[in-house]
Amino acid sequence: MRAVGQLLSIEDVPVPQIGPDEVLVETRACGICGTDLHILEGRGYVPALPHILGHEPAGVVAQVGADVSGLQAGDRVVPHLFFSCDRCYFCRLGRHQQCLNLKGILGVLCPGAFAEFFKAPAANLFPLPSSVPFSVGGLVADAVVTALHATKRAGIELRDSALVLGAGGVGQILIQILHAQGIPVAAIDRSEEKLRLAEKMGASLALLADDPDILSAVHHFSGTEGVSCVFNCVGTGSSMRLAADCVRRCGRVVVIGEEADHISLGTTEIAQRELEIIGSRNGTRQDTVEAIRLVASGVIKPFIAEQFPLEKINDAFDCMRKGALARLVIVVRE
Repeated sequence: MRAVGQLLSIEDVPVPQIGPDEVLVETRACGICGTDLHILEGRGYVPALPHILGHEPAGVVAQVGADVSGLQAGDRVVPHLFFSCDRCYFCRLGRHQQCLNLKGILGVLCPGAFAEFFKAPAANLFPLPSSVPFSVGGLVADAVVTALHATKRAGIELRDSALVLGAGGVGQILIQILHAQGIPVAAIDRSEEKLRLAEKMGASLALLADDPDILSAVHHFSGTEGVSCVFNCVGTGSSMRLAADCVRRCGRVVVIGEEADHISLGTTEIAQRELEIIGSRNGTRQDTVEAIRLVASGVIKPFIAEQFPLEKINDAFDCMRKGALARLVIVVRE
């Protein structure tokens, strides 16, 4: 990425040089997500340019630093994205994505994996079983970990019901996790195709976002005045309003999607209905371990809409802008 709003360029660049605690990884595949598009369009994170995007990779260890143990060349790995200090209060809690001295985020604020090689601290890399294809394994780093962490933040229980706003990559995995936990789950999206896919993944109710009877349908589904928890994968002001309308009193809204919108949700409503608004950002290192296990066991089956070679990355971004059915993946090396 050389400029905001411009096509990505394919260039020869030096292989990253690793330090004693770092690992060089040969990229095999890397997913594309909304954050990549936000960065490219000048919304959200602002990396120094030129910048190599890509934060959903899986690959093979090519070289390890002098002080690295437990990893060796040839190991299949996926990363935890947040390069943390491992010393601050939040790191000691195991919430490295909230590090007070963050050194970088792979592909977001430091060079990423839309490239033949990327580097990461050894502490950020986790084994990927041979049974999991690289194209699927890479999605663990963001889509799968984000969904898993959000369900933990929600503290949802068997007697609860849930609604997922936005049935894209993260939303689809949320539906699978909730369904596997025995939680009745509904989905709302603008795309009929995504809703059909959501039903296949376990959604008991699928509603178009412009359905005039959406609230009555949600109330009927929940058996009360609304669902116990809404997972907002969209993040717009209007989606927050819809989330508040669909959640019951004393319910929770877990905010996953990120936009710059202000929300039309007053403190009076939050206080009187005793609503809980919970933020959820990516996931922890432990979430990464659990996410890999859930994918390897088949509990989570990320759906990939299409795969592109690295040379066709701009075509992949065009496909995403048009509303891809699910995750798109860049295959760097077979």
